This record gives sequence, structure tokens and C-alpha cells, in this order.
Amino acid sequence: MSAEVTQQSLAQSLQQTLSANAQERKQAEKYLESVEQAAQFVVPLLQLVNNDSTEEHIRFAAALYFKNFVRRRWPQSEDVEDTISQTDRQAVKSELVSLMISVPKKLQLQLGEAVSIIAKNDFPEKWPDLIKTLVSKLSPTGYHINNGILQTAHTVFKDWRSEFRSDKLYSKINYVLNEFTDAYLQVFVTTDKLIDEHANNREALKMLLHSMMLLCQIYYDLNCQDLPPFFEDHMGQFMQTFHKYLVYNNSWAESEDDEVPGDLEEVKASICEIIELYAQRYEEDFPQLPQFVETVWNMLTTIGPAHKYDTLVSRGMAFLRTVVRNPRQKHLFASSDSLRLICERIIIPNTVLPEADEELFEDEPMQFARRDLEGSDMGSRRAAAADLVRGLLDQFSAETTQVMSVYIQKSLEQYAANPGANWRQKDVAMFMATSVAVMASVNALGATRVNELVNIVDFFTSHVVQHLSQVDSDRDALILKVDAIKYITTFRSQLPREMLVQSLPLLTNHLGHPNLVVSTYAAVAIERLLVLKQQGSLLITPADIQPYVEGMLTHIFSVLDRADSPQKLAENDYLMKAVMRIFLASRTNILPLAPAALAKLARILGEVSKNPSNPKFSHFMFEAIASLARFSCAADSSAIGQFESTLFPIFQVILQQDVAEFMPYVFQILAQLLSVHQGSGRLPDAYVSLLPPLLQPTLWSAQGNIPALVRLLQSYLQIGGQQLASEGQLQPILGIFQRLIASRANDHHGFNLLLAITHFVPLETFKEYLKPVLTLCLNRLQSSRTAKFTRNFVHYTGSVLCIGGAEQSGVALFMDAMDSIQPNLFATVLHNVLLESVSSVVGRVERKSTIIGYGLLIASPKFQSNQAYAALTGPLLQQLATMLMDTAVKETKSMADRTNVDGSAAAVSAVAADEDLDSLEIEDTGYQASFARLATLGDIKIDPCPQITDTARGLGQILKPVQQAVAASIQQLPAEVIQFISTMIQSS
Repeated sequence: MSAEVTQQSLAQSLQQTLSANAQERKQAEKYLESVEQAAQFVVPLLQLVNNDSTEEHIRFAAALYFKNFVRRRWPQSEDVEDTISQTDRQAVKSELVSLMISVPKKLQLQLGEAVSIIAKNDFPEKWPDLIKTLVSKLSPTGYHINNGILQTAHTVFKDWRSEFRSDKLYSKINYVLNEFTDAYLQVFVTTDKLIDEHANNREALKMLLHSMMLLCQIYYDLNCQDLPPFFEDHMGQFMQTFHKYLVYNNSWAESEDDEVPGDLEEVKASICEIIELYAQRYEEDFPQLPQFVETVWNMLTTIGPAHKYDTLVSRGMAFLRTVVRNPRQKHLFASSDSLRLICERIIIPNTVLPEADEELFEDEPMQFARRDLEGSDMGSRRAAAADLVRGLLDQFSAETTQVMSVYIQKSLEQYAANPGANWRQKDVAMFMATSVAVMASVNALGATRVNELVNIVDFFTSHVVQHLSQVDSDRDALILKVDAIKYITTFRSQLPREMLVQSLPLLTNHLGHPNLVVSTYAAVAIERLLVLKQQGSLLITPADIQPYVEGMLTHIFSVLDRADSPQKLAENDYLMKAVMRIFLASRTNILPLAPAALAKLARILGEVSKNPSNPKFSHFMFEAIASLARFSCAADSSAIGQFESTLFPIFQVILQQDVAEFMPYVFQILAQLLSVHQGSGRLPDAYVSLLPPLLQPTLWSAQGNIPALVRLLQSYLQIGGQQLASEGQLQPILGIFQRLIASRANDHHGFNLLLAITHFVPLETFKEYLKPVLTLCLNRLQSSRTAKFTRNFVHYTGSVLCIGGAEQSGVALFMDAMDSIQPNLFATVLHNVLLESVSSVVGRVERKSTIIGYGLLIASPKFQSNQAYAALTGPLLQQLATMLMDTAVKETKSMADRTNVDGSAAAVSAVAADEDLDSLEIEDTGYQASFARLATLGDIKIDPCPQITDTARGLGQILKPVQQAVAASIQQLPAEVIQFISTMIQSS
């Protein structure tokens, strides 16, 4: 296929991905997915981005696809197959800089993210000419070209801002400084000069000020880790220019749109960011600091309220906050007049709710709520003002509290005099009161430390609760209801428990408020209260919440019912998260309400599956379904029938229509429902008929499906392992295992499946498959060994060796299978490959089964009677002792009781423990776009030696009968290991 034809086919497919026809979209996506693994795919894609004759939206779609392609496939590691040829990699790097220079800004931003990913992986070792290429293309006159180069440079450098210090990072920065700084200074000086020369040319100023903004961002990038000698030597020159632009005024340069910051506003904001960095990190080398404090102070007292200045004002206040927190600079703010003026002229004006936000509250309630709850890219003046108050409180607690209290009281009095007209003053008062009261906070807990000079309980009873006592109050000032709910959320860790419990009915009533912002904040407040813990236990108990659960669910579902499209329905993930949390908090008490709740969730699932649009909403919806099923069936196992009859028809539609976003969830819910049948001993007919389609290769070609399908097959094996073996279904399942371990990305899923097969299928049946299974594993070890694969194979080997316990039937089974491939083969593999990886196994159950399994191997007569094996006794014992002695191995739940992030095959409980669900957050469950693990499902427990609870004691008991036989091997080990093993055997 020629490049031109490839461009045409790509353009056609990208166009189809934008189609309103779901089937057409899916076909196009599948085509692109199939061809992106082909050689020379990426070069035509980039050519399409650069093709001026192609429609703009297609070029943008190509740039977006390229960015996502790079994110998925560019990083190289031993655990992921590399599908991009070195030729294509080199071609991309050789073309990308020129492309960044030539394409429009909209495309630059997409390509820039790809450049960042490539540079993070390749620069400088595999992309040594990047900086030289950038420098060589800088032009004394072509500022469109320069902006492309500067944007590319910033894209490469900006990741340094968040990286931890390391020798490798410093080496990279020094490499850039040596190659880049001279040219950078020249462009900086020239740009400044040209801005002066084109002061009355709006178009030229726009281009040049954008260059200055990029230069400022690069300045921060190059200084963020340490103060380089080059910038220290030229600090006077740079700071003089920065000060010039901080006070620069030119009507030709300002943004004409009051809502959107222009390049001049962004230049000033970037300069504030730079001087904040210097004030924080390089204060002793920054003599211009007092001058900048005065300049920023003056700027903040004169700047207008337009939205375009928000980021600048926020950065300016952040700079002042940093300075005031420095004890050496506190004298700049120490006088009572200074404190009064900073509060009066800077803080108070920036706590007033902007008119644009009032309009947003009315016109786009979800946008208002999301921006307020999650923040926005543009700085919030209110948040910056609150941070500045906290900075002042750090140094001048009593004085600041006193000054702010005067303004708070004045605003409250103004509101009391005329509530209808002066509700904005009450809004300001509540915001200021919160700002003065909160000394420290974290998202998970709200305020963790409060100002001792502020009585938050008295303020709550006197000024907050009045806005929640009646649902229909404050009709013309609904923001005050939001403020009141936010007060509860903010101080939930500080208010008395009885107040929080008393707030539950008030919040419940507001869940059904006709204003979406109010109902959303009520949902957020309830959700946060239900995860709050005190001394390790939930503060709000199932008994506390029980009287209000029905009302909560009724109100939330009624709000969701108002949506007039699948997209609108899925818009409010806060409501669905509250539903999930209510189920989790109610536990088995939810049973009486389960039928109605299930019907509502099924309707919602059916609607949003038509066009999934909000991944968070989808996740919380399925988590809600899973938790409802879990606790309902735990209370009454017969409830499973209703869940299956309600959900199966919807699941069937999702699978038939190939709703890719939902399929992994469906497989996980099916696994959960199937697990309820565990006591029956047989697979229900509905699940038997479903199995053949589940084994079709097309399902397993989607990466997001694989973890969920493996978990579902584990449930099949757990419930009906013997039945599957007797009905000839084991062979195709082992075919899935073969497919998975051939992949570096999926081999750990293969071992998860193999552990289930080994554990749940009758041993007599599985014995005949062990030799070919081991052959596959050994071939993979020989052809494409990785640390992850080796670690999983070590653990699997230990699990098989555990079979039969002291009878050592697993040892005999495993050694016979290995010897049937080649005599003494296991001794060779153990010595050359596995031995050094034994101690790398992670997870409580995994480590236990590995230690016990290899202990049984050492103790077996077959091992000790064969010199090839017996010679490994000492080294193997040392590895096992090292695992037991290694207190640095943290056996946390995230590592030991669930599938590890790095893919080690976990052997953990079949359902997540209740305490794990108390404060469930999707970030803790391995949530990602392609696959999100349902925390309420948990993993299948595969523990081949459950009778052993103390691993060291168990190993000691195994070794005690053979201690004489292994004594000579033990004596050759280090003294501390000898002591440990001897004590372990004696104590057993």
C-alpha cells in the first residue's frame, strides 16, 4: 500500500470515528487498531497531520490519534512487546520537530504531548540531536518558527517540574543547559527588543508576546530543580526584563476578550510563577525580591475583576503567600496597617463570587460544580485568597484572625439587615470564615487542623444550619445552601459526631433539590461523611444511616431520572458515587430496598450503554451494581435470581453490540454473580451456554477485556472445575493460557488463570496437562525471559510443590513432569534461572506458598538423593531465609491481598474485605480507561497451604525431620542465616 493510499484510508477511517453511527465508529476504530501494529503505520499518520490539503478536523483527529498511539506504544520495557520498528521510531523523531514548527497551534498542542512522551523515553540517549536540531532552526526573524521550537522545547523540559531529584535528571538538565542557554538568551534579548519596536502593531505583538510567554515558561523549566550558574550570572538582566513586563501596559497587547487571558496576561502570570520559585528556593540569591513584592502588591490592588486576569491574580497571591510564610521576610507584612491593607485591598475583593460564576451556577450547573469541586486550569481567585490567608495565619495568627473577623462580622450584619439584597455578603462571610478557620486540610478528610481562635461549632449553629433547615429556603440565593453544605464537608473531621448525624436528614432532603448544584453538593457531602473514620472505625454506622437510606436513594434516582439523554444521565458521577457509597455503608441492611434500587440501576445501565460518555459515572454505576449484589446475596442467597433475570438481558445487548467500554465490567459482574452459586457444585445452565463465546479469540484481542475475562474464568473453574474437565472444556481454557503467556503484557494474567486451573481441576485430570504447560513456560523463559515472568513462574512452581503438603505429592508431580521433558532439567532451571528470583516474589500468600513449596522440595527424598538437586540445598535455603528475614517487604493489602500493579499473580480472598470497602476510591482499584477493576468483586483465593498461618513456623516443621541431612549445607551459609534457620527449626 503506497503512502498516499495509506493516508487516504487513514483519513477515511478517522472521519468514520467521528460518525454519529455507532456501528460505523466501531468498524473504523477496529480498522485503526488492526493497522497501527503494522510497519510504517506511524509515518503516513504524521504525513496526514502535515497535509495542508486535508480538512482541518481530519488533521486534528490524526494528531490526536498520533498522540494516543505514542502514549500507548512508544514506551519500551521488558514487559511489553515493542510494535514500532526502529526505522519508524527514527523517522518519527527526524520529522517531528519540523512538523511542530509548521503546523497550526491547535495541532502543535497535540503533537507536543507526543513529543513529551517520546523525549521522556528517548532523550538524550536515543535522541541526542534533539537540542541541536531545535537550536539550529531558531530564526532571527521567523517568530512563527521560533514559537514552534520554543513550544517543543517547553514540552520536553516541563516534566522536570514534577520529577524527583536524581543524578540522571541533573545530567539531562546540564546537557540541555550546555547546548541551549546561549541561543536561549539571544532569542530572549531579541524578542524583548522586537516587542519595543512593534509596540503599536497588534498582530506582531501577539506573536512576540507569545514568544515571551514561552521563554518565561522555559526559564521556569530550566530553573525548577536548581539554580544553574548561567542564570545566576545573568540574573540581573533577566529580572530587569521580568520586572519590565510585570508592569508593562499597552492597550495593543491586552486581550480583547475579558473571559480569556491573552499573551500579555500569560507572560505576567508566568513571571509571577518564576519569582515565586525564586522566593521559595533561591531567596538568598534573589536580591530583587523586595522590589517584586512591592510591584505585585501594587498590581493586585489595581487589577480589574475580568476573568482574563484570574490566573495572574492567583499567581500573584501565591507569590505573596510564599514570601509571607518565610520567617526572614515576614517583616514586610508585620505592621497592623500592612495586614489590614492586604486583607482589605487584596484578599476581600478576591473572595467575592464573580458574576461569571453566578451565571455559570444558573446556566451550567454541572460545570460550576465540577470546577468548584475539582479545580480548573485557570487559577481561582477565591482559592488563592484562601491560601494567602493561611500564609498570613502561619506568621500572624491572632492579628490576621482579628482583622478578618472584623470583615466577617460586617458582612454578616449587612446580610442580616437585608437578606434578599445582601446575600452576596453572606456568601463572602462564609467563605472568609472557612478560610480563617482552616489551618490545614487534605481532600480525604477536609480540615485536619483548625484555628483555635475560631469557634467552628458556634458559627455552624449560628450562621450555617439555618440555610439547610428548610429545603425551599434561599430561593433567590441558592449559593448559600451550597456554602452551608460545603461547610459541613470541609469541617467533617472537626465537627462533633452528633452534629454530623443530625446533618444526615438535612442533607438527605437536599438531595432532591430542584437545583442540580445543590443536590450534587448534598451527594458529595453524604458520600464524604460515609467514609469518615475515627480511630479506625467508620464514624457514621449502618444504624445511623438506615433511617435515611430509602429517602437518599429516592431523591438521587429522581434527579437522575430528569436527564433527557444518555450523555446528560451520565454527566453527574457525583450522584452515582453517592449511590455506591450508600450501598457500601448500608451493608446487608440494603436488602429490603434492593429490588427497587436494582430496577433503577438496570434502567440507567440500559440508557448509558447506548452511548457511554463518562468513565467515572460508568465505574461508579457498576461498582454500585456489584456492591448491591454482594450485600443482597450475602443477606439472602435467593436474591441472586432477581439479579440474574434483571441484568442478563442488558448484558446480552452490551455483548452483542460490542459496547467495548462496558464489556470488562459485564465480565466482572458475571464473575461475581457466578460466585454466589459456589455451594451448588455445578455451573448453572445459563453460564454453561455462555462459556463457548467467552473463549472466542475476538474477545481476547481487546486488552481491556483480558483481566476481567480471566477473573470470570477463575469463577467458572472455582464453581465447576470438575464439571469443565469432564465435559472437555479444559483444553480451550488452556489454549487461552497459552495465548496469554506468549505476551509480555499479559503473561501474569496467564499465570492467574493457570493457578485456578491447577487448584480447582481434579489433580488426576490436570496431571496429563502439566508437562505441556511446563514446556510452554520453559520455552518462554528461554526465548523471552523477563523479571515479571520469572517471578510468576517461581510462585506458580511453589504453588504446585505445595500440593499434598507433607505427603509431597506436588513435589513428586512437578519433578516427574520436569524429568519427563529432560532428566535433571529442573535442577538446571533452578540453578540458572529461578534461584535468584525466589526472593523477588511479592504478596503475603504468594511468598508463603513459595517458601513452603520450595521447603517441601528441599525436604523431599527425591531432591536430597540426587546430587544435582542436593547441591542447591544451601543456596535455596538462603533465599527462603532471606525472604523471611526481609522486614523491608511491606505486606500491605495493595501488594499482598490483590493483584499487583506490576502483574504478580496474586492469591487472595474471593471477595474484598469489608474494611477495604469503607473508604473505597477508584484511584485505589487500578482504575484506568481500558480496564477498571471492581473493588467489590475481589480476587479468587488460591492458597495451596491454607492450614499454615505462620510461614516461618511452617518451614521449620518441614525442615525438622531432615535437619541432619541438610546440616552440612546450612553450615556453609552466612552466620546470621545459620542462626535464623536453627532458631526457626528449634522453635517449630
